[in-house]
Amino acid sequence: MRRLAATLLVVSLVPLLACSSGGSRKPPGSSSDESNPLYSFTLMRQGSVLLQQGNYEEALKRLEEADRHRPGNASVYNMIGLCHLRMGAYDLALASFNRALDYIPAFTDARNNRGATYLAMGQNHLAEVDFVSVLSDPTYPHRWQAYYNLGMTYLQRGQPGAAEENFRQAANAASPVFDAFLRLAEIAQQQGRTEAAIQWLEEAHFKFPERSEGSMELGRLLWHLGRCPEARPYLERVISADPGSQMATDARSMLEGC
Repeated sequence: MRRLAATLLVVSLVPLLACSSGGSRKPPGSSSDESNPLYSFTLMRQGSVLLQQGNYEEALKRLEEADRHRPGNASVYNMIGLCHLRMGAYDLALASFNRALDYIPAFTDARNNRGATYLAMGQNHLAEVDFVSVLSDPTYPHRWQAYYNLGMTYLQRGQPGAAEENFRQAANAASPVFDAFLRLAEIAQQQGRTEAAIQWLEEAHFKFPERSEGSMELGRLLWHLGRCPEARPYLERVISADPGSQMATDARSMLEGC
């Protein structure tokens, strides 16, 4: 099985509140807005929405303006860090998460996000320390993310056994992580446990039928094993889901060889 692109799980946990639709309003930055005691919160809310939409540059502008207007908000620093992390500015992301933790040392989301930043920087030991700390918080509602991230840490360190243990936790969570199934299949395939790899991919396909990546990897593995009749429905599903995608092109190429 080819090595799949890895995903790191980060959290903002700032509520996406709907913007008011009534009446006209001046754009952020006007003097009347700045005199409003809710101006900073409005900017933070807008930044959160833009961050969730993947518009990181615009989100960063709103969040930095919110910080200038009313500094010291750990949630703002956490979201600023997420913007920098998504844009690959790891040093700036790290500084922002550290600021969030300076204000609220028990801010578990920021600690998880800092661990993800360390991992992206290749600082595996520091990443492990943060993720283990996150998992030591029994009240944290997103432990499955930390298990996945800790698994990625061990995988990057060349410790597949420890990685597999944590990926299993992420896969068996109440809100399972799709990528954990792919990582488990990848480890099993590398260790020659082909049937186990197939079972993990079948489970991913069953639990996440909308994720074409699972169908693609299952179809690809079966195709490589020469089991074309079994591979065909999964590859056809990929083509049907997004005919113009690169995955669909690859699936057609495999089907032509069956």
